[in-house]
Amino acid sequence: MGGKAEAGDRDGSGGKGRPRGYIWDGCPVVPLGIHGDLSYYLDTKGQLRAVDNHSQDKIRHIFGGRIGLLATRYPRYHKNSTTPVAGAFDQGRIATDMVAACTERGVWSPVGKVRGAGAWLDEDGHLIFHAGDEVLISGKWEPPGVYGGHVYPASDPVPRPATSGTAEAASEILDALQTWNWSRPDIDPMLTLGVICAQQIGGALDWRPVTWVTGDQATGKSTLQRLLRYLHGGASGLLQASDATEAGIRSVIGYSSMPVALDELEPDDDPKKGKAAAIIRLARIAASGDQILRGSTDQKGYQGNAYSCFLFSSILVPPLPPQDRSRLILLDLNRLRPDAPKPKDDPRRLKALGASLRASLVGRWDTWTKRLDLWRASLAAHGHGGRQADNYGTVLALADMALHEALPAEEVMASWCAKLDAHLRDESVDVGSNAEDMLVHLLSQPLDVWRRGQKLNVASWLAMAGRLPRAPEQIGDATSDNANNFLAQFGLRVKGRDTSAELCIANKPLSGLCGLFEGTPWAAGVWAQAARRVKDAKSANMTFARVPSRGYVIPFTSIPGLLNAMDETGGTSQAPERPEPPDMRDFV
Repeated sequence: MGGKAEAGDRDGSGGKGRPRGYIWDGCPVVPLGIHGDLSYYLDTKGQLRAVDNHSQDKIRHIFGGRIGLLATRYPRYHKNSTTPVAGAFDQGRIATDMVAACTERGVWSPVGKVRGAGAWLDEDGHLIFHAGDEVLISGKWEPPGVYGGHVYPASDPVPRPATSGTAEAASEILDALQTWNWSRPDIDPMLTLGVICAQQIGGALDWRPVTWVTGDQATGKSTLQRLLRYLHGGASGLLQASDATEAGIRSVIGYSSMPVALDELEPDDDPKKGKAAAIIRLARIAASGDQILRGSTDQKGYQGNAYSCFLFSSILVPPLPPQDRSRLILLDLNRLRPDAPKPKDDPRRLKALGASLRASLVGRWDTWTKRLDLWRASLAAHGHGGRQADNYGTVLALADMALHEALPAEEVMASWCAKLDAHLRDESVDVGSNAEDMLVHLLSQPLDVWRRGQKLNVASWLAMAGRLPRAPEQIGDATSDNANNFLAQFGLRVKGRDTSAELCIANKPLSGLCGLFEGTPWAAGVWAQAARRVKDAKSANMTFARVPSRGYVIPFTSIPGLLNAMDETGGTSQAPERPEPPDMRDFV
């Protein structure tokens, strides 16, 4: 069936009686517009076609080989005759009308306008489900075409929602998920159910959480991946691989919102430049549906959006910056118990459950906005906003929508948020921030001063200069009285003592600090941006070994772990009484 165009474009004439913006009235090929040398169409099958040369073969292909139709509309005549050539069409005339129709449609590019297979939203927030060969709009299946200003082109069919959904399907899936030995058995199965729901309708969500399942060997990660594949209807409903690249994923996803599940995504040798790092960046972009811009050898580049919901599984999780960790739902698996029941993995049954789950989400979509607001508000009442509310509010609301037609009661949400609370508070500490990461890196760096055959780190020097409990009394020739002389060579100094001590760090890229941050995201003076974000940091004029610089003064109480010196019995040591160090402006 030909692609469907939007109404309202037939006013005016495109010349010789041709409706404006159409090749001819009722033509099965739909012009979309032009962009540079390209003319865009939906062909007779509803596929998106970009054409830079309207050759006879190209036109024949776009029209699906319907030579009889072309010959009737644009007959080619014998030379010096009015007799048409049988089975032949006038390539020049139809090419002229095709280009004219696209030009009349105006400048058009597929970026942000093309929606492939998957779930989407219209401008009023109603759910649209594109099954590849048909599009579900307002409860009715329509042919691929243009709807609401977006193009839904034909593609390979994907698993559809069942005719109707039942809560029993979600309950059965939840029961199956509980057979794994999760590290948080009270919440992880429910979170995983919500993640599966997010994968099924990811393109319709404002936020798509990134999930990472981790665990040692024999914990069931691969079995879980197999369960996901069947629930999503097989390979056509889930992009699944154990060896993939970012470019490969983008090429397969195309314009769709197809979910992605990658197994064995272990840390790279170079966590900043490796294959895993590029895929994780793509998942971060997809979480919010941001644009992707890439260069290419032909200088044309690539521009598009990503709307897929990503799930990774591996034995180890690569080191991630805070912006990635904050988008992550981490699900940890323990080794399976010897007496644990084997998960039910009958493909036919699981595909049916997945279709029913998909139907429940589609059928109950009109409750989504209110339901999500309720869960986010409940999480906020327990002190969890921002990315935590995005991640956990989304998956809990989806799991709730799959299991229950009615909106959740306040006490039910409060009970779940209470279960989550301790886990999320621990997670907040683990995620930290870019500023904390910068400080932790700085404190762990060894300074180039030897003591008894070893180098001590910056934290030990700061502790000595600030006279903290159990701090070294001497490092090489340095003592607590003149430690600042050594620190100043590295763009650092300490003011005050004990719990009132403060770290001074230069803004300018002094050579000492540059060496400490070389090869990190905070190199070449970028550390100052992170220092500014530390709690209670203040800007001030200062000098370091006679070199003037603006800098930031950071209380020791704002530096993670610096004041937590523990004695041999596990108690906090007390600092001996020492005279207040001189508050010198310069250290020589």
